[in-house]
Amino acid sequence: MNENDNLLPYKDHFLYNILNPKSIAVFGANNNLLETMGSMQLRNIIAGGGLTGNIYPIHPRLENVQGIKAYKSVLDLPITPDLAFLILPTTAVPTVMEECGQKGVKNLLITSGGFREIGLEGIKLSQQVDSIAKKYKMRFIGPNCLGMYNGWYRYPDIKNAYLNTLWMYKTPERGNISIVSQSGTIATQLSWYANDLGIKIGKSISVGNEANIDITDFLDYFQKDPLTEVIGLYIEEIKRGKEFIRLAKDIVPQKPIIAIYAGGTEASTRSIMSHTGSIAGNQRIYDSVFKETGIIQTDSILDFLYLLRTFSFAQKYNIYPEGKKVAIISDSGGAGSMMTKSLELNGLEVPEFSRELKSKFLDKIPSTASANNPIDVTFHDDFFGLIYKFPEILIKSGEINSVIVYGIYDFDEIIEMVETSGIKVDESFKQIKNVIPRTVLKPIKRLMQKYSVPVFYVGPLPYRFTWNRLIIDNEIPLFSMWDQPPRCLAALTNYSLVYKKKE
Repeated sequence: MNENDNLLPYKDHFLYNILNPKSIAVFGANNNLLETMGSMQLRNIIAGGGLTGNIYPIHPRLENVQGIKAYKSVLDLPITPDLAFLILPTTAVPTVMEECGQKGVKNLLITSGGFREIGLEGIKLSQQVDSIAKKYKMRFIGPNCLGMYNGWYRYPDIKNAYLNTLWMYKTPERGNISIVSQSGTIATQLSWYANDLGIKIGKSISVGNEANIDITDFLDYFQKDPLTEVIGLYIEEIKRGKEFIRLAKDIVPQKPIIAIYAGGTEASTRSIMSHTGSIAGNQRIYDSVFKETGIIQTDSILDFLYLLRTFSFAQKYNIYPEGKKVAIISDSGGAGSMMTKSLELNGLEVPEFSRELKSKFLDKIPSTASANNPIDVTFHDDFFGLIYKFPEILIKSGEINSVIVYGIYDFDEIIEMVETSGIKVDESFKQIKNVIPRTVLKPIKRLMQKYSVPVFYVGPLPYRFTWNRLIIDNEIPLFSMWDQPPRCLAALTNYSLVYKKKE
């Protein structure tokens, strides 16, 4: 069996050809890159590198669009494209769809807005679009959407290409997370934060009004997709409730689902109606749906991102805590106390260590420090002890199920300050960070995998600092502040205890 054989059931899904078209016709792009949305979206498609020679701009007047031969109509194309991408005035959409149907195009992506979300006239246009799609047996994403990003475009046949029709020019590093959103902004504008936080997104889909293809269709696809291990949802409404619940129940034990529900209040419902025309439901109904299916719910976009990253790491390396007992190592008494409270409020335990375990730390920490849990190592001078030796002792003790380490600083910044003040730092000391991946990060990851004990590292520096980037680039969970780790660890632990119990 080769790599392609594992993908066969997934490639048979109707959404595969939409996300992985071999050719695409683009309506609404021209040569004005800075003022025309469709033009920038065409540039994004070109930049992906996978469709070279198979991009067909459609323009009624231009001979060439961005250096590519243009055609006045889809009917003039030398081939029938796998996908038609429409970024057009709303009233032009039915005519173009009709021509696409005549050409034999079966899949469309409709960015154009101004349908059911604007009222009666928009509803009439929506009905017209639906009728044309049924006539020609077309499937389409949208309208009123921004499209899709597929970082795994035609993988493994093509190794390093992506497809990006979204209104973003910074794409995320690809990984095992797939997002489907009824908001184009949520699908699109997470990329900068994702890369900053080390969140690797393989696919991100904006579904807009869901006139033809909805979130439930994508759940069905992601369930079969071997490149998807964690699913993120932004929800304003669920059209096919029973099917959604059935699928989610089947998916969650294998692939965690993180969701934001945007409705549930009077003002949010009003906003959603004007946004996609959706009819938002009562918050209690969605709370019940999420509870019944095991979907992890949050109202915070930062929590959403952190939870996606937490489960992405756990899924990739199969590191799930087997109990609720958490050890904290902190060079700040205040940070340790805050995390202790937050862990307990989130249903986890911060137990006192046994006398034997305490004794293993007493000769390794300052006389002012505490070997209780949290281990308060304020004024310590053993950075390697903090980030590796102490977690190793805890992991191997069998007394705890997870570890949080607070006090990750940037030695490059310290060295710069020392030298600025007039003292020369030995060159060998400056090279410490070059051996950190081999001597600390890879070994700690192996320990996590062997004992199934996750280790979360915590700041307090922003992610842009060199040592933080080093940890993030080696796919070790790192948080800049101390409020996020307890929430993420609680979600991970609860999921683990329900779905990952060891036999």
